[in-house]
Amino acid sequence: MPIYGGMTHDNRGRFPADSAFVVQFAKPHAPDAPLAGRIEHITSGRARRFQDATQLMAFVAEVLAALDGNQSAETSETQP
Repeated sequence: MPIYGGMTHDNRGRFPADSAFVVQFAKPHAPDAPLAGRIEHITSGRARRFQDATQLMAFVAEVLAALDGNQSAETSETQP
């Protein structure tokens, strides 16, 4: 089976590009420093800084929910 970008052809549907994010972590000032950095949604370019894992995951959930809402709206518009 051919491989595209490290994934098999069958896995591309499970990992669509519109669900891809880049996460950049800030260099911690101390070993016990909270997780901090920046996250960007690849296809929309939306980005946000985060100060902890809760903020990081909240952004991911927000973007994916918006995508799901857009896909639901597109589906209902195309169906009779």
